[in-house]
Amino acid sequence: MKSYVSAVPLFVLLVFGMACPVGADVGAGSNVVYEIDSRLVLRGGAAEGNAAEFMDSDGLVGDNGKKKTITWCRKAARNGNAQAQYDLGSMYYIGWGVEKDKSEAIIWFRKAAELGHIPAQNALGLIYSSGEGGRQDNVEAAKWFRMAAEQGDVDAQYNLGCMYYNGWGVEQDKHEAAKWCHKAAAQGDAQAQCILGAMYAKNDGVNQDLAEAIKWFRRGAEQGNPIAQHNLAVLYEDGKGVKQDKQEAIKWYRLAARQGVTQSQEALALLGEH
Repeated sequence: MKSYVSAVPLFVLLVFGMACPVGADVGAGSNVVYEIDSRLVLRGGAAEGNAAEFMDSDGLVGDNGKKKTITWCRKAARNGNAQAQYDLGSMYYIGWGVEKDKSEAIIWFRKAAELGHIPAQNALGLIYSSGEGGRQDNVEAAKWFRMAAEQGDVDAQYNLGCMYYNGWGVEQDKHEAAKWCHKAAAQGDAQAQCILGAMYAKNDGVNQDLAEAIKWFRRGAEQGNPIAQHNLAVLYEDGKGVKQDKQEAIKWYRLAARQGVTQSQEALALLGEH
């Protein structure tokens, strides 16, 4: 079974404003900026996503099946099986067949994480960043995110990038943030692609490069990320980093507008489109 922890209310999110950020003229003719603030959520991790798998199995396994699963899992976990340790931690985290106990969950997540189990490492990062289990510790969170990120985990790469961007548990370093965000974006993560596009657009952690901004916004937009779609539309409308193309702008505005991006809806109205 695969496990995930609940999202933590931290992180970076592309947002929109009515003027361009200091030091950038991108979007100067539009009602949009490529801003970044700290309202996103840390992703991936420990138990609640896995809860869906455990809970989905409730009607199939019944109480006896639960007992057998827990018994096997506990035995394997005590024998050093990292996946079993992770699953046992998830059981304690969500209270599946056992009394919910996040402190006990952390013990088993840590055992799995120390054996190199990537989801357990990301889970610990999320737990420490949120303070679940009794102690918030962003230094500890960053440590576990790094371990998973260095093994190529896209969620951990994204999370570590946001830790660096905001200076949580590490010295703030937007260049380092861009590095980890780039790794996640290169693996096809649409949210990371959108953020990386914004960093290139506004000279934030990387040298301003509108061609790169276009590239990453396009990748995120093609995967359906509404903010990437909107930002790409703005660049086409303004002719920044790409040849000005009103129809291409309208196409991307429409896609973002359908997903509820108010700024795209307003932009379409200003362009006489409905």
